[in-house]
Parts: sequence; C-alpha cells; structure tokens
Amino acid sequence: MDNIKRFRKDMILLFSAELLWAMGLAMYKSFFPIHVKEVGANDIIVGIIMSIPSLLGVLAIVGGIWADFAGSKNAIVFGWAITVPAPLIWMFANNWIWMLIGQIFYALTWVCAPAIALYILDYDTTGNKMAGYTFVFSAGPIGSIIAPAIGGKVITSFGKETLYFIVFVFYLISTICTLLLSRQPAKGKLEKNIEYHQEGLSMRDKLPGTLASLKQMSGMIVLLTILVSAQNIGESFITLYAEEAQKFSVEHIGIASTALYIGSTIFTFLFGKSEEKMKPYTALITGNLIFIISVFLTTLKSSTIISLVSAFFLRGIGRSILLFSQAILAKNITDGNNKGFILSVCIAIRNIAIGIATYPGAFLYQINPAYPFYAEVLITIIWIAIVCINRLKGQVNKYMVIS
Repeated sequence: MDNIKRFRKDMILLFSAELLWAMGLAMYKSFFPIHVKEVGANDIIVGIIMSIPSLLGVLAIVGGIWADFAGSKNAIVFGWAITVPAPLIWMFANNWIWMLIGQIFYALTWVCAPAIALYILDYDTTGNKMAGYTFVFSAGPIGSIIAPAIGGKVITSFGKETLYFIVFVFYLISTICTLLLSRQPAKGKLEKNIEYHQEGLSMRDKLPGTLASLKQMSGMIVLLTILVSAQNIGESFITLYAEEAQKFSVEHIGIASTALYIGSTIFTFLFGKSEEKMKPYTALITGNLIFIISVFLTTLKSSTIISLVSAFFLRGIGRSILLFSQAILAKNITDGNNKGFILSVCIAIRNIAIGIATYPGAFLYQINPAYPFYAEVLITIIWIAIVCINRLKGQVNKYMVIS
C-alpha cells in the first residue's frame, strides 16, 4: 500500500474512532453531573468528580514521552481501550464512589492526547500542520451534534443503564478502529529516536532544548491556560443549573446540549477553512465575545427553551477555543525531536488549571448557582482587555505569541 493510500486509510480510521468515541461521550456527558448528584453527591463532590479528567491530564506527559520513544499507535490504543470499562461501572453504580472510580478510568484516556496530534502531524506532508489535525478532530463535534438529544431521549424512555450500555458499545467499536491503524505513519518516530540515541543524546541531553522551547512558548501557554480554565469555572454545573435553577427537563437539556456541539462544530470548520485569513488572535477575541453573550443568556431569570438553546449554541463556539488553543500550541512547537513531550507538558498544564477551576466553581455554585458563570464573564473580560492592550503596545502578535 503506497503512502497516500495508507494515509487516507489511517485518517479515516482515526476519524471514525474519534467520531464514535465523541458520540458516546456526548450522549451522557450533559447528564453526568445530574446522575452523580442523584446517587448521593453534594455540589462539592460533583465538582471533585467532574475535575478528575482535567487533573489527571498530567498523564498526557507520559503519553507524550511514550509517543516520542515508542511511536504513537501504542499510546493511542491504550488511551482508547482504558475508557471501555467506565460506562459499565457507571451502569451499575449505586453511590458516588463508583461514579468516581469510573471517572478515573475515563480520565486515563489523556495518555493518548499528544499521541493523536503527533500521529497526524507526522503524517502530514503538505506543509500545513493544521490540515490533518482539523480533519480528524472535526469528527468530535460532528459525532456530538445529535448525541445529547438522543441521550436525553434514551434516559427518559429506557433509563440511564441503557444509555451507559450504548456508550460502552460505542467505546468498544471505537477502540477496534485504533487497533487497525498502521503501526507507524510515513516516517516512524521510533526510527527517528533510535537515530537520535545513536548520536549519543539522552533525555538529559535533550532537557536544555526542551526547557528552552517551553520558555519560548511560556507567554502563549500562560495566556491560553488562563483563558480556558476561566471559561471552565461553571462548565461542570451548567446542566445542573438548567435543571435545578431553571427547571428544564432532561430532554430539553439534551436538545440544548446538541446546540452546544453544533456551535462548536461550526467554529471548528470555519477556522479550518479560514486559517490563513483569520489568525489566532482574531479568532480568539471573536470567540470570547460570543462566549460572554452565551453566559448572559444562560443566566437569564426568565429563561425559555429558545434562550437556553441559544446560550448553549454560543457556548459551544466558546468551548471550541479549548481544542483551538491546543492546535495553536502544536503549530508553534519547533523542536521536532521533543515535540510529543513539549505538547504533552502544555496539555497537562492546561488541564490541571481547568481541573482546579472546578473547585471555585463548586464553592460559588453553593452560594448562588449563577455565580460561577458571572466569574467566567469577569475573568474573560479582563483577559480580553489585557491581550488587546498588549496587542496595541505591540507585545502580542497575531499568532498569540508574546514578544
């Protein structure tokens, strides 16, 4: 099989794996905090359980090292396979401790996060690193479009147990797709690292270059980390807020969550097609302004299903900044031999910050359910002001690099 055919086959397999996995995730994610609370957790415990995937994002570092030294496929397969037991655990959970255990299994998927990016970027020979990345990761929003509405209907008609079994099947088939990937893309990372070590360069030898790359990107990492963590203060509680404070049904929340993924999909495709016209600076500022509007709609006291759907749709656009920021980081890594490790460190820093942001969100939610969302808006406005002021001073360029 020539390289072009192998590339197409692997990208289709990876797209399919991402599509099925995203569908499974989106079918239950919107209702997961509600379920956790139903089995005895208070708001603080809900926040802790919801923060687990982000806090265990530090495992991305392990996945990055794994991908650099042994190739990306092994890390990808492990990251997919380890999530398969999670929905089965949730299906039989009768208290929040079992929900926590299942969440830990799910969170271990972060091992494959940098490996997916490297697998795609190593295969991309067009010179545009974003092309393959955008194609595969567009599967997530696509797979998520109708899944929440279906999940809400399944819960209403057949119960949560049936929903989790369907998710299990999706995760299983998705994992099989990763097993069928080629062992290595066009130029194997394993071969490159063998050559690298034959030159006598150890991890200790590479450390100065790695630290230099991270230092060079530090301004961009800090900016993007503050942004995505701030906008996740209320993320774990948005469906709880819709159910408890605004009295919407599970089916209505499912429909609104579908709108959220539609918004995310639209932003992802628009950026993928206009990368050269709309630079990261412009895209992020635009996305943030839309996010602020979504929060105001979310917290309307006289909310209707139309305002709820609109709020979730616009929040989806804002949420896509999370994936977008990872793409910006990947594109700006210049150290080819340490690419996996550097990207994994960036992802780990970002995810830990997001996980920590859940705790003030839980605290604020207990005081007033609307407070986490007000905090999101306040920090986002401050972030926009700082970036715009520094841009006017010439200290932040159009690629979000601080000079």
